[in-house]
Amino acid sequence: MTLSPTDGVARLRVCLLANTVGGDAGAERQVAETAERLDSSRFDVHLCCLEDSPRLQELQSCCQVHLFPVRSLYTLNGLYQMWRFRRSMAHYNIQLIHTYMEKAGIFGVLAAAGRRNSIILTSRLNMGYRYTPFYRRFFRFLNRLTTRIVANSEAVKQVTAQAESVALEKIDVIYQGVDSAHYGPVSDGPSVAKGIGIPIGAQVVGMVANLRPVKDVELFLRAARKVADEIPQAAFLVVGRGPLRQELGKLAVTLGLGDKVFFSDGRATVQDCLRCMCIGCLSSESEGFSNAILEYMSAGLPVVATDVGGNREAILDRHTGYLVRERTPEALAEALIDLLRNPGKRASMGREGRQRCLDLFDIRIAIRQLEDYYASLLGHAHFAGVSNPITYDS
Repeated sequence: MTLSPTDGVARLRVCLLANTVGGDAGAERQVAETAERLDSSRFDVHLCCLEDSPRLQELQSCCQVHLFPVRSLYTLNGLYQMWRFRRSMAHYNIQLIHTYMEKAGIFGVLAAAGRRNSIILTSRLNMGYRYTPFYRRFFRFLNRLTTRIVANSEAVKQVTAQAESVALEKIDVIYQGVDSAHYGPVSDGPSVAKGIGIPIGAQVVGMVANLRPVKDVELFLRAARKVADEIPQAAFLVVGRGPLRQELGKLAVTLGLGDKVFFSDGRATVQDCLRCMCIGCLSSESEGFSNAILEYMSAGLPVVATDVGGNREAILDRHTGYLVRERTPEALAEALIDLLRNPGKRASMGREGRQRCLDLFDIRIAIRQLEDYYASLLGHAHFAGVSNPITYDS
């Protein structure tokens, strides 16, 4: 049971506001894990969503959940739900509102604008690749009503400051984390591979991503063609769902990779799929701070990823994997071939990557930093900021 402020419990009252927690995208999992893991002895947590889902209902066991169903913000119902949200925040005397995702950010900032004694935070979780000029101007207006902006990487902080004309001093960086215990190296990879149809003994290069244009899975497949020409025992596993699934399946066949490329199609969990990989790959056009990269590292896999966004804040180039600066199939394939031919290097990079994840990006570290951050904003503790783990290689 979550006690109300009138019960005299000196907990800090915070609201997490998201579009939904019902999908499998990284941001949705992040919000759900945050709601579950915030220390209930320090925080009275309210999770608010604009869409219902079974996952939202499951979270009632660890926090108070509220639904404000909105399809479009710019309707009478959108205005009514904003009014309901504002009343609810007043009823529970919420001290801090943290919004995730663009729609929830607009909803929350407009609804809470002008509330006394309430801190309003908005998150930036990507490099703004979807923002139109109109939305950039709109966010500049909303930023005037926002207490602080929380970016998930230094790269996102820099692009937000520039695109939204907001002072760097108003943006704080807090990295999301991964539950390292869930992704630790285990030995049942062959059985997982067999269940997906991957031949026994194949060297599996995998990519975990929503099948959307920004992830550029096409680049991965075209690189796979070149890798397969050099490494006949290589196989390629695409883990994820999305609107491009059929198109990518057809491309794999066109490239002559019908017996080399496998799609998980929900037949196994991400954790299970990682167990049969020897390399984790990411060919995105844009990334804020990739959950997939953290999962690869946590599973003890070397990572080959395009050098975009916050990827270089997670990967130590040539130590935990390779950052590919040239967005071509040839460049991506070159890095993959090098690792496939050098099992000792794969193992060494995988070990160093897992240790880096344990030291810097474990979910327990991320939640503790977020808790201290909330407390510092509410005047209950000092927050020194997140130490920057970026290492740049020339």
